[in-house]
Amino acid sequence: MKKWIRWPGLIGFVVVVGIVVALWFIFLDGIVRRMVEKGGTAIVGAEVDLARAHVTLVPLGITLSGLQVTDPAAPATNSIEVGRIAFTLDSLNLFRRKVIIDEMAAEGMRFGTARKRPGKVVVPPPKPPEEKKKESALPSFTMPDVKTVLQQEKLESPELIEQAQADLKKKNEAWQKTAASMPDKAALDAYQERIKKLKEAQKGGLKGLKSAGADALALTKDLNRDLDAVKKAKAAFGTDLAAAKALVENAEKSPLDDVRRIADKYSISSEGLANLSQTLFGGNVRGWIDKGVLWYGRLKPMFERSGEKKGNVQVVKPLRGRGVDVRFKEERPLPDLLIGTVKASLQPEAGTFTGTIRNITPDQDVLGKPLTFVFAGSGLKDAQAANITGTLDHRKADLPDDSLEFAVRGYKAAGMTLSSAASLPVSLQEGTMDLELKGRRDAKVISARCVARVKGAKLNTGSDESGGVFAKAIRSSLAKVSAFTLTADITGTPDNYQVKISSDLDKVMKDAAGSLVREQRDRIEKELKKAIQEKTAAKLAGLKESMGGLGATGGKLDGLQDRLNALIKDAGATGGGKLKLR
Repeated sequence: MKKWIRWPGLIGFVVVVGIVVALWFIFLDGIVRRMVEKGGTAIVGAEVDLARAHVTLVPLGITLSGLQVTDPAAPATNSIEVGRIAFTLDSLNLFRRKVIIDEMAAEGMRFGTARKRPGKVVVPPPKPPEEKKKESALPSFTMPDVKTVLQQEKLESPELIEQAQADLKKKNEAWQKTAASMPDKAALDAYQERIKKLKEAQKGGLKGLKSAGADALALTKDLNRDLDAVKKAKAAFGTDLAAAKALVENAEKSPLDDVRRIADKYSISSEGLANLSQTLFGGNVRGWIDKGVLWYGRLKPMFERSGEKKGNVQVVKPLRGRGVDVRFKEERPLPDLLIGTVKASLQPEAGTFTGTIRNITPDQDVLGKPLTFVFAGSGLKDAQAANITGTLDHRKADLPDDSLEFAVRGYKAAGMTLSSAASLPVSLQEGTMDLELKGRRDAKVISARCVARVKGAKLNTGSDESGGVFAKAIRSSLAKVSAFTLTADITGTPDNYQVKISSDLDKVMKDAAGSLVREQRDRIEKELKKAIQEKTAAKLAGLKESMGGLGATGGKLDGLQDRLNALIKDAGATGGGKLKLR
C-alpha cells in the first residue's frame, strides 16, 4: 500500500513555512518602517523618521507610530509629527499596483515641533528671491531743513515763469510788427487832410460836388479797408491776450504749487493718517497669510498630481527617479492612491481638533470627487469654539476651485504681536477675539477676507520714550481702546496677491495725530513759501512787465480803431448825409 503522506517532505515544508512566517513577523515590520522612511524622504526631500511599524495580515493593515517629517526650510523642526496612523489596505487592488485605503485614523497630529536633532535635507527647498524686509514704520515728525529740501528738490515754478516770459516776448514782438503795419499818425493825418479837401470841394458849386463824389468814394474805400484790418487784428489780439493772461495766472500760482507739492512730500498726508493700520499691522498680518500659502504648497501633492494629459493617456512625472508612468483609460478607473476617509485629531498648543478628511488622492480627475475636510475644536484651552471647513477641487487641473471657512469664537488672545514697528510696537496683552475667515481660490484669482473682533482689549505699546511726539500721541490714544475690529482683504492672483488692512483704530489714531499733522504742515508751508517767493519774485516782476507791454499794444489798436471810426463819421458828414460811409 502506497503512503499518501510523505512525512519527510511534509516536515520540510512545514519547517520552510515556519521559517518564512518567523522571518515575516521578525523582519517585516522593520522592512515597512524603512520603506516608509525612504519613500517619505524621497517625496518630501527631507528626512522622515518612524519610531515603529506594525503589519497585520488578516485583515491586511499597517500601524505607524511616531512619524516625524523634517521641515526642509528649518531642519531643526518637524513640519508635521503624527503620534499614530492606522489603516487597512484593499488586498486585491494591491495586485493592480493601486493603494486603496477605505478608512485611516491619524492621531496626535502636531505642526512645527522641535526635533531632538536636526533632520537631513536631501533636496533643499528653492530659495525665494531676496527681498529687503519692510519693517513697519510710523511717519516721522522731524521738521526738515528747508534749505536742504530746496537743494534736493527741483522747483517747477522758475522754469514755468521763464517759459511764460519767453512766450510773452514772442507775442509782444509779433504784435509790435502787426501794430507797425497798421495806419500810423502820418496816415491818419493824411486821411484828415483828404476830408478837409473834400469839404472845401463841396463849396465849389456843381462842378465841385461832382469832383467831391469821386473823392468821397475813394476815401470811403480806403478808410473801410484800414478799419477792417484793425478789427481783424483786434479779434486775433483778444485770443492771444486771453492765452497770455492764462500763462501769467499759471506762472503766478506756480510758486504755491511748488509749496504744496514739496509740503505733501515732507509732511504727513491725510491719506497716510487714514490708514495707519496698514502701516502698523500690515507686515505681521502678511506674514501669517504667507505661512498659510506655504502650507498650501506643501500639501498640494495630496490633491494634485504633476503631469500632462494627451487624449486618454496621462503622462506623469515621478517625484524621484527616471522615466515616466503612462496611465491608459480604464473601464472602472481608480486612482493609484486613494484614502477614502481620514479621521484625524490635531493637537496644537491651543487644544484638540478632531475632524474628517475625505477623498485624498492626487488623481481627483480619475476619482471624480474633490477633497473635503471638516474640523472642530473641543476642550480648547484658550477658545470657546473653533471650526474649519474647506473644499479642494482639482478635478480639472486647469480649473481648480478651492474654498475655506475658518471661525474661532471666544479666543483668549494674550501676548499677540500686532506690530513690530521699532517706533511703536503694538501687542494685544489681553482680550477676547472672534475670528472669521472666508476665502476662495481658482486658477486666476484669490480672494479672501479675515475679520478679527476684539473685546476687553488691553494694548501694550512699548516704551513712552520711543517714536517721538507722533508715537506718543498714538500710544496715548491706543491706551484708551477696549474694543476694535481688524480686517484683512486678500486679492490678486495666486502668485501675486495683495493684503489690505483696515481697522476702526484708524479713526482713533488719526484724531490723536491730527493736530500734530496740521501744525507741521503749517510750519513747513510757511518756510517754503518764503524761500520760494524769494527765488521767483524778480522773475514774476519781469513777467508782469511783459504783460503790461502786451496790454499797451492792445491799447494802441483800440485807439487806432476809435480814430478810424471818427474819421469815417467826419467823412460821412461832408456828404450831407448823401454819402454812404461806414
